[in-house]
Amino acid sequence: LDLLPVVIDQTTIRGVEVISTSVPFEGRALPIGLTSFEYGLMEGSQNDIEWGFFKTLIDRLPARLAAVFILDRGYSRVQLMRDFSSHAALFIIRGCRNVSVKVGRRWLSLGRLKYRLGKVVRYRNVLLRRHDSELVDIIVYRERGFKEPWFLVVPPGCEGILTTEKVVELYRERMQIEVKFRDFKTHLGVRGLKLEVRKGERLLRLLVGLALCYIILVVLGASKLGQEIRPLVEIPRRQARHGTKRTLSVLLIGCRLLSDPFLLPVKVIINALRYLLLLVKENKGCISILSSPPP
Repeated sequence: LDLLPVVIDQTTIRGVEVISTSVPFEGRALPIGLTSFEYGLMEGSQNDIEWGFFKTLIDRLPARLAAVFILDRGYSRVQLMRDFSSHAALFIIRGCRNVSVKVGRRWLSLGRLKYRLGKVVRYRNVLLRRHDSELVDIIVYRERGFKEPWFLVVPPGCEGILTTEKVVELYRERMQIEVKFRDFKTHLGVRGLKLEVRKGERLLRLLVGLALCYIILVVLGASKLGQEIRPLVEIPRRQARHGTKRTLSVLLIGCRLLSDPFLLPVKVIINALRYLLLLVKENKGCISILSSPPP
């Protein structure tokens, strides 16, 4: 099975809570699922809303892919870990430093676990929380410049799939979710949005439409045509930065293609949009474009 990092995060847009799931793709975070709710209008608990959304994703992801759900400290709940485990879903959840764990015969907080700067440490088969405990593995890692270590909680006995180094590598992917939401709020115009009634419902519809547009732009920028025009529109750096001399993301290359009808015929855009809408209609999800991009 191929590991597929599924990055989950929550943000507030104009008073509406939005949960987004994305997969890393060409240096961006490609949205594959969105849901929204308003605290004063929720039916049921927030935990129920979140798990219902996550379970829908688990059921619809391709069987050939082993999804690894990557979540931040706001989702560090024992029940959520049990829910993931009951559906054989892998997870990496960042723990809070004040949470109790039992290592050997001792109870101590995550923040007191020993580690060395720049070295990854794995504590296997430890109990998380004194009350309502759950057996997990804990990976502790801190780089120079980190404000505090990462305390990463993963299912016990998964080391054959989620090696210690792989856990740290995959958690880094979570940072790309912030890039995607920044794109939504700036490039796609969500920052100035004003909604008065049925805000959650209307915002979700808008975000789904924006997500489809975002996918088209990113896929276009990463396509063969995007690679061909990059030398024509980009001035590369003299020295590599973060391992690349590129100055334009695939998103901006896609925008450049879309803005010039001589570079990209309208027919190509229409066909790509029809393809994406068909995936959504057939409940296949836009995750399918990772293996089968729009024609």
